[in-house]
Amino acid sequence: MPKGTPSRFGRGVTTTMVKLAATAAVAVVLAACSSTTASSSSSSGAAAGPAAPAPTADPAAVAATVKKMFLTDIPVDSLNPVIKQTVTTASTPWTDAMQTKLVGCLQTDSCEIGQGLTVAFPNDNQGPWRQTFRAELTAQAIQSGVVGKVIYSLGTDVASWLANFKSLIAQRPDVIVIDSIYGPAIAPAVQQAKAAGIVVVSVETPLPDSVKSIVDAEATSNICGMYTEAAKKTVAAAGKPGGYGLYTGVPGNASAASWQPCLVKGLESAGWNKAIEGFTQWTPQGMTQAANSLYASGTNPSAIAYDYTMEYFAAPYLKDGKTPPILLSDAVNSAFLKQAKDAQAQNVNIQGFTANARSWYGRIGLTAGILLKQGQPVDKQIDIPYPTAAVSEILPTFDPAMPANAPVPTSFNAAQEAQILGTGA
Repeated sequence: MPKGTPSRFGRGVTTTMVKLAATAAVAVVLAACSSTTASSSSSSGAAAGPAAPAPTADPAAVAATVKKMFLTDIPVDSLNPVIKQTVTTASTPWTDAMQTKLVGCLQTDSCEIGQGLTVAFPNDNQGPWRQTFRAELTAQAIQSGVVGKVIYSLGTDVASWLANFKSLIAQRPDVIVIDSIYGPAIAPAVQQAKAAGIVVVSVETPLPDSVKSIVDAEATSNICGMYTEAAKKTVAAAGKPGGYGLYTGVPGNASAASWQPCLVKGLESAGWNKAIEGFTQWTPQGMTQAANSLYASGTNPSAIAYDYTMEYFAAPYLKDGKTPPILLSDAVNSAFLKQAKDAQAQNVNIQGFTANARSWYGRIGLTAGILLKQGQPVDKQIDIPYPTAAVSEILPTFDPAMPANAPVPTSFNAAQEAQILGTGA
């Protein structure tokens, strides 16, 4: 079987593999619909009884949560109601007992929380980002007060993901939250879940139209807009036009296709030119090789843009006591903040712009699913703000105890995140 291409948030999948699996899956999944959906007469999004009171939190705590999770201040009342409820719930007290329950949940495929809705999360990747994503979603379930059970599955290729999804449907959860990289291949399975009366919410990874039209709600950020803003801030920070380096994981990936044209337009309209480009496979080895090759080339771009954590690109410059170019990314790890902090102590100022790493968006998906199941109004498309933040703005939040591979930000403190990443889930 062909192996999946790497993804910055875990293992990816080849386009050919998706298309082949999609073709096979259509027949398998649709064949199962007649027997699986016959026993359910409810419709997706149907109310599950009276809505329980939504958790409330101190307004100051909610504002602090918003600033932490978006890396900058955003007026709470400007947020989509689903996002506002998400950050409000996330701002309620988190206890040691909750942390113990969370870690226990991450070590099993099915977790009993209390009385209430059953929620499922079919994961399709492994790694620290996905571990954190799963933990954030589960923490939201615990804090919500209306989720009784969470069911997990993991399928790191299309066939296993679809098989697991079918198994989840048979268990009749009230809500399924997905963050799937498998695109159109999942459409028949999602349709089957909807026919079974299950609310399906997609979050973080944008869906193709063929699937977007089926799910009850989709919550995503405008990555193009983020890089357009980052381009403007880079032009202002540099003060004059220069060359830029453009990097991503693998040629032709959907992530790069969504952000690179926006960044390029923003820079080149200001007189900048592309000095170099390359690919990293989104692996430590690939990032190290690309960074060392760039530095050895003597190209010296004024800025480097890459769609994952930036410490690898800064390292060769810092090793030689030089200031790195302006660094642009939409997702960095704690290791990058440590690097910037250490450089600052050596009077080297790392300039750059990033955005929140989106690993907490499972909370938004869960909240949307709960509200839909309770019969409350939820926008079909939930737009999640995605502002850029300067490295200098977020550096004061750095915690040296935070695991190096923890995404920035996470709602958890260093000890909690270490426990989460230690589960291996």
